[in-house]
Parts: sequence; C-alpha cells; structure tokens
Amino acid sequence: MKIIRTTKYLSSLGIALMLVLFSVSCEDLVDESPISEIDPDNFFRNNADAQASVIGIYDAMQAAFRLKHYYWGEFRGDSYVNGNEGANANNIELTVNNVTSGNGGVLRWNDFYDMVNRANFAITNIPNIPGFDANLLGEAQALRAYAYFQAIRVWGSVPLFTEPVEAAGPELFRPRTDANTIINEIIIPDMLAAEENMGLVRDPYRFTLTSIWALQADVYGFLGDDENAREALLKVVNSGEFSLVTDAEAWQNLFLNDDGEGGGPMKMQTGPELIMSIGYSLDDVPGSGNRNRAGIFNLFFAGIPSFTLSPTLENKWREKFPLDSLGWVTKYPDTDPVLTQEIVFLDENGVEQDSIAPIYGDYRFFFSREGGTNLDERLIGEARLAKYNKNNYNQIFDDSDMVLYRYAGILLYLAEVENRLNNAPRALEILNEFRTARQLPLVTEAEFGATEDEREIFILDERQLELIGEGQRWWDLRRTNRAIEILNPILNDLDGGVPLTQERLLFPIFDEHLIDNPELTQTPGY
Repeated sequence: MKIIRTTKYLSSLGIALMLVLFSVSCEDLVDESPISEIDPDNFFRNNADAQASVIGIYDAMQAAFRLKHYYWGEFRGDSYVNGNEGANANNIELTVNNVTSGNGGVLRWNDFYDMVNRANFAITNIPNIPGFDANLLGEAQALRAYAYFQAIRVWGSVPLFTEPVEAAGPELFRPRTDANTIINEIIIPDMLAAEENMGLVRDPYRFTLTSIWALQADVYGFLGDDENAREALLKVVNSGEFSLVTDAEAWQNLFLNDDGEGGGPMKMQTGPELIMSIGYSLDDVPGSGNRNRAGIFNLFFAGIPSFTLSPTLENKWREKFPLDSLGWVTKYPDTDPVLTQEIVFLDENGVEQDSIAPIYGDYRFFFSREGGTNLDERLIGEARLAKYNKNNYNQIFDDSDMVLYRYAGILLYLAEVENRLNNAPRALEILNEFRTARQLPLVTEAEFGATEDEREIFILDERQLELIGEGQRWWDLRRTNRAIEILNPILNDLDGGVPLTQERLLFPIFDEHLIDNPELTQTPGY
C-alpha cells in the first residue's frame, strides 16, 4: 500500500493533531511531507481521495486504542491482580483502582484527538465531492461517534472538536464539554447518520451496518435506554450475518495468534462470530512506540507480566464449572465435558493400555489460562491470560486483531437487556442457545435466579468468562451500576487497593494536558 503521510505536530492541549492521507495502491511507503504542502480542499477531489482519508482514520485508531482499549475497559475490573513486582507501575495502578493523574500511558489523549481530527477532515470534506460515496461518509461518522463515546465513558467530559484543525492556535485551548452535550449533539447524531448513509452490511475491519448497530447498542445501554439498545441488538442478530462457533477449536481460533509450539505468531483469528476488529499487519512499519502494532503481547503475556488472572475470577470459573469429577458429575450429571486426555494404565496382566479420560471443567478456562490443563504450572492468581498467545513474543511482531464487537457478546448483552425488560424467559432461552453452542451445561431456571438482580449478575458472570481479555468487563460493571458494589469488597482486601467512589469511576485528566491547556479542569475526585 502506498502511503502519503502528512505530519504537523500541534502541541496545545498536549495533543498531536495529524492528518494521514492514503492512496490505495499496493506499493511501499514512498513519501512523507508536511501538512502545509497538501491542501485538503484540493485533496478531496474524488472517492479515491475520500477512501484514503477514511483509511487514515483507521490508521489513527490503531495507535489510539492498541493499549487503551484494554487499559480503559479491561484491567480496572475484577479479572486481574498485579502480576509481578517488576511490572510497569502505570499498569499496576489499574488493578488497584488507583489511577493517578501522572499516568501518561493510560491517560494521554494525543492519539485519540489525532483520530478525531482525521474524522473531522473526512466528515467536513467528503460531502463536497461530486457523487461522493455515502458509505465512506458513514464510516467517518461512525468512527467519530466511536471515539467520542470512548472519551465520555473514560473522562465524562472532554474538549469538543467537530471541525478540522490544520494549525496551532488559540482555538485549541478549549474547556471540557459535558458528556450529555457530546452524546446528544455528536455521538447520537453521528451514529444515526452513519446508519442512514451506510449500505454495506459486514466487514471485519471497518464500520458497516452491523458494527454501527453494535455501537448504537453500546451507546443506548450506557444511557440506560434498554428499548433502543434491544432494537439495535436485534438488528445485528436478524441480519443473519453471524453465528456462534460450536466446538472448542473454533472458539480458540477466534483469538489465538500462536502456533502453540513457540515458533511464532500465526494470526488465526477467524470465525463467524467476529463482527469488527482493529486490524494490524506486519507489513506496516512498527512506528514510534509500536503504534502500528497491537498491544496484546505487551499486556497479557509479557515476560514480566503486569497482570495475572485474579483469584476472584478463577474461583468463580471453577465453582461454576468444577474441575474435579465429583463436583462436575454432581452438578452436571447429564453433560460430559468437552476436553479429553489419553491416559496409560496397567491392566490386570500388567500390560500398559491406553484409555481416553475426560478433563472436567470449561474448555474456555483451560484455553484462557497460562498452563492450559496443567494446573500445577501456575497457582491461582499467578497465571497470565493465554487466550491470544501461549508463548512470550516480542511485541514488535504483534499483528493480533483487537476484537471490538463479537456475536457472543451481542447475544449475551441481548439476554441482559431482555432480563431488564421483564422478559426473563427469553433471556434464559438466549443463554441456553449460547451454552448449547459452547457445549456447556444448560442453565436451569433455579440457577438463573428468582429476581432481576440475581439474573443480571448471572448474565454478567457469563459475559466475564466468555469475553475475558476483550476489554468489556469494566464497561459491563459501569453500564449496570455495579462497579462499586462488586469491586469495593475486593479492593478493601487488596494490598494497595483504593475503594471506588462515584467520582472515581471516571479517569483523571493527564497532568501535562492540564499544563498545556489552562482551560481544562481536573476530574472531580482526583
């Protein structure tokens, strides 16, 4: 792919607002020039230019979310504990919920505003192209909606830019715009306009109708609008574009970027559940700070791990799906576990014989936990997440796709919404469709729960186990207003843990941004 990179760094707000314009041909990187040499009014001449500008937004999205998708949505939940005393101190702040305002790795928003600015260029200029492709405009609108939605979930309020910025100036010094204004004036109009403009149904790496509907469900769920969330979720389901995988190997291949033998990443990561991911490629130059690489190898299976699976998570998983024969058979007498192993024994004549024995437990547990079925390799609380890779690789080779939306998540979210809308039988039916596909025991009415709260917690637990490592748990707890209820008992007993307050559910603004922009104020509680 031939790439024309145009770069001008704007220091105000502590951000680098950059425009990258791509031409869509299969050549190597050939040119780099300052933004002043490319006039956007002359660049946006045809749909090839429009497509190049939209690809530029995805390029910025790679850098903006490669780590922060997980920093913001994964590690503040109850699924991890500190992995190693030598781990990155900024990372450790997440598991104890003591994120400080000096934590640039988690809080710096340079790349986020780079993505917003590129989206603003596209949204402003594409409609001026004669016969412009409305699908491209829809993508740009969806990308801007997605970016600002993440921002208001993280910080609550942020400086708002809806027009492209080409040069440093006083207009960059803006105060924070409250979340409701951003939601009502930017996010919702953008995502609805994106749906109206979009004619494409499915693409694993770009916003199309199905991923726009998934975004809409997230936004409406955040607002507590379950009726509209349900409508958006049903649009994804009724599209008929996706289905659940139905065996253990297919489930693992949705995520695994590893040959299992230490020979190097393989990037399987395929299957009918994948709605939209941020894609990475080893064909791209890694860039400063590996901005063109995923952050998965860096975070989940690093040589000096910052995060290991928490005892809370492991014990929940083991209690729900027992690992011993007595516990499993007592709880699930009518269901055989999926995994088996070959064992050798001596018969009555002293001759070695082979036999196949079951491995009790949920196969997803073994596929997600370092050591697999060898539980002695890592004690509880010491195992890294092995969902994506089971060997430690240099992050410069990390071309793992980062899943944003997956069909299993859509179905389990739909069950959650149906439960809140007083349709518990349908919620249970969806759960058991899911359990059937996973070859796991069906959920009984008694197990599901007698109250809406009990059923919601059951569904959230199902989501936690299924979506571990996908950046969803913290947002699940926030959406259902359960973060304080579930996490504070854990944080009170955790070394260095800081109990949550309503104010501290949001993240602080990075100190350097406050210095760069005197119009900014710190998030209350920090």
